[in-house]
Amino acid sequence: MKKISVQFSNLFRTQYALIWVLFLMIVIFSLSSSTFRLMANLLGILQNSGIDAILILGLTWIVATGGIDVSFPDVAAFTSMLTALLIKNDFQWGPTILIALLCGTSFGLISGFLIVHFKFPALIATIGVSGIAKAMASLLGSGQPIEITTPGHLINSLMFGEILGFPILFLLTITIYLICCYLQDQTAIGQHLYALGENRIAVLEAGIQEGKILFSLYIFSALLASIGGVLLTALLSSGQPKIGFTFFLNGITSVFIGAIIIKAGKPNVIGTLIGVIILAVLDNGLTLLGLFYYVGLIIKGILLITGIVIVEISKFKRRANRVGIM
Repeated sequence: MKKISVQFSNLFRTQYALIWVLFLMIVIFSLSSSTFRLMANLLGILQNSGIDAILILGLTWIVATGGIDVSFPDVAAFTSMLTALLIKNDFQWGPTILIALLCGTSFGLISGFLIVHFKFPALIATIGVSGIAKAMASLLGSGQPIEITTPGHLINSLMFGEILGFPILFLLTITIYLICCYLQDQTAIGQHLYALGENRIAVLEAGIQEGKILFSLYIFSALLASIGGVLLTALLSSGQPKIGFTFFLNGITSVFIGAIIIKAGKPNVIGTLIGVIILAVLDNGLTLLGLFYYVGLIIKGILLITGIVIVEISKFKRRANRVGIM
């Protein structure tokens, strides 16, 4: 009995607090809105969460190394527009997806090259790449969305199909996240990521190839952002050149509030996934309650600041412990 009570009490530890916040949000919105608790609405939240989660997954590991990537929303916008343009010009979905992913990933190559070989600060490099991607997204459609016909059967099944009542897209997202969780927690990849974020000098002295890791991470981030852009095109039946701000705020906030969960101050993939779901529930619930859009922005801003503060405090404590201050 004592063992069971100890394990149960672990559920109320600080690193699980946001899981309880998510639970309370679902309860409150369900009691406040009959529409929110409809199964169709809840499944819609999971479907939208799947796209957001894939789009920002790469950002999680970049932030874990102490870096930043602000280009991912505009890479997604560019890929979305390129996908729509190719489909509208009678390309098949298979070749279109391949071309779009290759072109989108090239932005990650540029960011990685600037950061690793020219020693650009990550923020400056990715702002520049973001501007290029945003301009090219607008150029492809003269600043306007590009409408397409309904996706083919295979893409339609991926976007809107269900298995045992759950959206296929969300199940695919869960699978991707579980694979990345294994790589993060059970392989040297995760050790190197967090080592870079904690003490880069020690990493260099240990002979770990910092440049190779960073280069790979920015390519990975651009690839996932590109996949997100393709999925958005299929979901909306159009390419969208101006999706940057919403995805940027949601992405950064999800990563930092997700860092509060599980690993206590360290960005991690499971935390990011839970963060994405929290924001999706928040957006959906506030919309159904008829609250103004800026209310959600204020809440997200508070969550983002809270997450950043907790991450920085956790870093300070770990560094202090290493040198024996605390």
